Amino acid sequence: MSQPQIAVITYNTPHRKTQDVLHGLKAKGYENVKVYALPFVQRENPFKPIYQHRPSKAISVDIDVYSKNFGYQFETTTADTLNQQLLNVKANFVIIAGAGLLPDELVETHKIINTHPGFLPKTRGLDSLKWAIVKGVEIGVTTHFVDTEADAGFLIEQQLVPVYSNDTFHSVAQRQYEIEIEMLVNSIEVIPTLNDFPSLSTTEFEATRRMPKAIEENLMSSFDQYKEQFQID
Repeated sequence: MSQPQIAVITYNTPHRKTQDVLHGLKAKGYENVKVYALPFVQRENPFKPIYQHRPSKAISVDIDVYSKNFGYQFETTTADTLNQQLLNVKANFVIIAGAGLLPDELVETHKIINTHPGFLPKTRGLDSLKWAIVKGVEIGVTTHFVDTEADAGFLIEQQLVPVYSNDTFHSVAQRQYEIEIEMLVNSIEVIPTLNDFPSLSTTEFEATRRMPKAIEENLMSSFDQYKEQFQID
């Protein structure tokens, strides 16, 4: 059986999630991988949360070198040129490892796979883990095909993130991240086994913004209440 052609969309900078996705693809034995790196724009005043919950420290190796060290192809791109590049490579699977909002033309032309750190459509938007805890909604991860509506598209798979009695907020955040990477890499195997990809589009649940610090400062007490309700041992 021939190997699939896999395209990975990311930023043109060392990026932790991208590095972990490439590790996973290599561990699975995938060889036909090409990395497309979009420009990374550093915000002038980046948001600084009270509780940082996403792993962010990347190995300090340029993404082109990192990719080539795995034996993967690499190409820089822009939002305007990526569509044609993906058409040229004839990718069987297109994975988002890091990207902002993509042009409508791109997501309408290609089945692009994304992971979201929450159960869609119930926990859409930013800081989904924190909002799930505050709202008392089960913590999960969703893989989906993206479309022009943010955090919607079509469902591939969902998994619950278990919470144990000895967990801390950060141990749960790390577990969710690890499941996210695993599901994104495993989606290449999961998709061919599925016949239906239900729509995640909804008007019932609004997308959240960054959690205001006035709410975030009480996150640890909210987490203690969350554990009492949802822990499985």
